[in-house]
Amino acid sequence: MAKITIDYDKCQGSRCADCVRFCPMEILVIEGDKVIIQNPEECTLCEICMNICPNDAIKVEI
Repeated sequence: MAKITIDYDKCQGSRCADCVRFCPMEILVIEGDKVIIQNPEECTLCEICMNICPNDAIKVEI
């Protein structure tokens, strides 16, 4: 299973949310003003969220 972490000190949450829009597995969702991780076991390790984040707030690891 992938280990996905979000550095909330860097994350802009709903003000950006490109990671949410582009995640093909819908692992990242907006809840309130925060990006949260749901069903990390479904992550395919594509790293789109990590690559698209302008603030380097997301890390995907094995």
